[in-house]
Amino acid sequence: MVIVMTFSCFLFFYNFHHYWHIHIKNNRHKIVVYLKIKYGRNYMMSPKLSPADKSNRGKIDLAVIMGASLLTYFVAGYFDLAERWINWAALGEFYQLDEIIFVLLVFSIGLMWFGRRRYIELQYTLKRNLEIKTKLEMQNADNAKLLLQNRALIKHITQVREAERNHLASELHDVFGQYLAAIDVNASVAIKYKTEDPKLQAILKTIQDSASFLRNVTRSQLRSLKPPGLETVGLSAAIEDLIGQWQMSFPDYEINIAIEVDDQLVDYDTALTIYRSLQEALTNITRHAEASSIHIDLITQNKSAQPNDISLTIRDNGIGFDPNEGMGNGLGLIGIRERVHALNGQFNLHPADPTGTVLALHIPL
Repeated sequence: MVIVMTFSCFLFFYNFHHYWHIHIKNNRHKIVVYLKIKYGRNYMMSPKLSPADKSNRGKIDLAVIMGASLLTYFVAGYFDLAERWINWAALGEFYQLDEIIFVLLVFSIGLMWFGRRRYIELQYTLKRNLEIKTKLEMQNADNAKLLLQNRALIKHITQVREAERNHLASELHDVFGQYLAAIDVNASVAIKYKTEDPKLQAILKTIQDSASFLRNVTRSQLRSLKPPGLETVGLSAAIEDLIGQWQMSFPDYEINIAIEVDDQLVDYDTALTIYRSLQEALTNITRHAEASSIHIDLITQNKSAQPNDISLTIRDNGIGFDPNEGMGNGLGLIGIRERVHALNGQFNLHPADPTGTVLALHIPL
């Protein structure tokens, strides 16, 4: 009876210990899977047992049980525990203490039943957690695949849009610009001819002014559609030209520029992304920021111990934005973010201190 009780108590505490151990471990496993899905890396690693280790652990547990049972047998025989129990129980006959052994027997069987039920529940919980883990891993793989496809699609759309812009710029320059130049020249020649009709002179002058105005508008649109000299003179010169043209249109802004760029390190796609991002940022500042000062930093990092990258930081002293609203419905900023992410870069937009907005881009080269 003592051996049965010892075995039952051991089985109960063993199962109880493993119940809580596996329960906590499973919760940690859920956290590990969640962090892996969200951030793409493991933050906690749990040791895994091989089949051989599991078999050895089972043999050790069985040996412990057998050892405890044998030890109980020898201790009970050496001290005559059964006789001592009978003598002690006889003293409490009034309280039926000699019958308590059957209560302990039922209690031991109950502990075995309790441990068995908890073991079955653990098996079911573990199986369900493994199924959840498998589903999460499959979902993570699908999400990663969709992300790569979306970035490839965004890159393709950007290339198609730039190709359409280049085609439209070529048409404006070769057709529209040439005919406007011809109209301007013809109007200038006609004005030089002497005529006694003052109305005709006024009409010719109006035609000439209109043609000159349209030529200036066309030239401005060409700069917007196709960055001038981005492939030939490099990113630095193209950025300086963009800022110069923008200052001519908005002379009231104070602009501080710091450009330290190695144009040989910057490929065309990265240079175009930087150019378009600055273009969109300046447009947003003039429309929404209500700023008076703008700081622009464009730097390439060329270090032997670290990968090369290029960073663009734009800061204004305007009214800023509400961080809770984020970028809102601004498709321009969303377009910048997606173009930067398509190049495996980093996009960061946050309020400046004390006022204004900071836009920071980092793109590997």
